[in-house]
Amino acid sequence: MLAIAVVGAGLSGLALADRLLESHRDIAVFEARGRCGGRILSHTLNPPSTADDIAVDLGPAWVWPGQQPRIAALAKRLGLELFRQWDQGHSLYQADPNAMPQRFTDTETHADAWRIKGGCGQLVAGLAQGLPDPMLHLQHQLLRLTDCGTHIGLEFKTGQGLAHYQARQVVLAVPPRLLSDSVIFEPALAPNLRQLMQDTPTWMAGHAKALLVYREAFWRRQGYSGNAWLHYPGAVLAEVYDACPAHGESAALFGFFGLPSALRASHRDHLEAWIVQQLARLFGAEAAHPLQAIIQDWSAEAFTATRLDQMPPASHPAYGHRPLRLDHWQDKLYFCGTETAQTHGGYLEGALEASERVFTALTL
Repeated sequence: MLAIAVVGAGLSGLALADRLLESHRDIAVFEARGRCGGRILSHTLNPPSTADDIAVDLGPAWVWPGQQPRIAALAKRLGLELFRQWDQGHSLYQADPNAMPQRFTDTETHADAWRIKGGCGQLVAGLAQGLPDPMLHLQHQLLRLTDCGTHIGLEFKTGQGLAHYQARQVVLAVPPRLLSDSVIFEPALAPNLRQLMQDTPTWMAGHAKALLVYREAFWRRQGYSGNAWLHYPGAVLAEVYDACPAHGESAALFGFFGLPSALRASHRDHLEAWIVQQLARLFGAEAAHPLQAIIQDWSAEAFTATRLDQMPPASHPAYGHRPLRLDHWQDKLYFCGTETAQTHGGYLEGALEASERVFTALTL
């Protein structure tokens, strides 16, 4: 019998487990993927013809330490180095694919935005490193939760078949919409709660990112920041930003796709070529020869997105709805994760805010 089962090894679940360890509770963390981090995904690439590795973020990339005290404190505790997002030089705006991009100076988009040396995955690695190996169970996909009165029964799908556990309390550090779509609750949750879970968009779930590595940051040499906004129908990338590491010779650009998920899926083999063509039109011939390119489509991730997430919301959703911040099944079941945060919902800071709220509830 576990004291607490934490389902989801993203930032929120790991941060909660890290705090619970201080009281030496009998806890376990379960994760459907074969890795920790959830939507935090950093890759270390070693492009050909370069001497340096380069860490790239395919999920969240920025933190705002001046406005996000929890992230700032966690980065400091883990000994992580922060560096400012590059914004110097001309930015570009294009509303017509047949017209030249307009140049302008942008001082607002990344005001106080910083990045983590080595990628946001360093947050995950630092927290996971502190958990004893037997506590973390990867490739455990939650299928069913059963309220057994004094405890909750958990059923998981694993590579070796079904696995069953019992816990006095369960924390679901998983996007509410994903839980509603993939987990059976016995007894069934109240209809209004279930509807709220379905109506809560999973942040980033409908998005995709492209990242291209170059031998040098030629756009900086040309006087460009690397920022570009392409607001016209059919734009492959709708936003482009500098993704260079803090130090070293390698360079990178990344962008958010403008094409909807269905088009991305049907034209997957052409996306890289289209992106390169688009960047070459923006920054010149040097952009046409990346050393390496990588595409991360979150809408195709079964443990992130559902069919309702295929079309991203037009604006930042309202998060932190009260029913998702309360206990259920008589203090045995809690929702965690950034979509349950009252402030900073969707952001890394929101993930830590949610874990802080649940920790307080569990330890009162």
